[in-house]
Amino acid sequence: MNELITVIINVYNGEKFIAKCLESVIKQTYQNLEILIINDGSTDNTLKICESYSDKRIKIITTKNMGLSMSRNVGIENAKGEYLYFVDSDDFIEEDVIEYLYKLCKKYNVKFSTCNPLTIFDYNFTVPNIEEDVKVIDGKEMLKKVLLAENVAGATWNKLTKKELYDGIRFENRIINDIVVTYKVVIKADKIAYSNQRKYYYVKHINAATVSGDEKLDRASDFYKASKERYEAVKKIYPDLIENDIGMLRNILRLYLVKNNDVINYLNSQNAIKYFNKIFSMKMLTSNINAKEKIKLLLFRISPKLYRKTGKLYRKKYDYKL
Repeated sequence: MNELITVIINVYNGEKFIAKCLESVIKQTYQNLEILIINDGSTDNTLKICESYSDKRIKIITTKNMGLSMSRNVGIENAKGEYLYFVDSDDFIEEDVIEYLYKLCKKYNVKFSTCNPLTIFDYNFTVPNIEEDVKVIDGKEMLKKVLLAENVAGATWNKLTKKELYDGIRFENRIINDIVVTYKVVIKADKIAYSNQRKYYYVKHINAATVSGDEKLDRASDFYKASKERYEAVKKIYPDLIENDIGMLRNILRLYLVKNNDVINYLNSQNAIKYFNKIFSMKMLTSNINAKEKIKLLLFRISPKLYRKTGKLYRKKYDYKL
């Protein structure tokens, strides 16, 4: 079989990155593609760059600026493929990734396949050569990876899924969207082929524009709300899933390290510390998470103020947007 696969690229003012992303899709060894570009009201040269490619598989839909969430819905609703594959416009992919994931779906008779992404900071990188390890896991096991953000498992991109898995599932009109969508698709998938091979290149931008205080507050508040929504929804399905508890507490820890007093005031107004304490249990200290994670959880449980003061020990090298 050689089914049509729709690759969805949502882009807004992506003139610096869209060419590399698009070329990596065009060069795919799997040729039966619909390359659907949703130009979300870009005001730079994004549209001009996309239109410069003559590949007949490319279809461009230009909309008013509606944000990534609603733009993704436009992609889903206009896709003609049996499968969907999202690529963020500032990322790029290995030339055989779609063929590789498609073959995994067929070999293991699953509707969902994925592989590990490689996080890079520039284009000077080396892909580690590791022996292939493919596991077929059920939705609950994949859900654990999503909840613990293992290898960015909660992201929409880097997953080849049957389009039917999105039946009844859409992105919401909000800033933070993957958190409240990906877990639903994972649960619905039943079985997933999961490979350790790295064929998606997730680009983190060191010199990103400074985020305004208001934007940081908006993103942080929506991140907190989305995290709670997911936590409580999963709790109803799997009430004893410790990964769900840990994932929620991790997100609270992350938010309390944001360098913005308005964000901290918002969290305090939402009784986030009380919510943390309600979820926290000592059994987390005997779970499979690493020692550093356990220390962070315990330190916050003892003193959120002390946790924030020592936060520089836990912050990543670069201060990214949420």
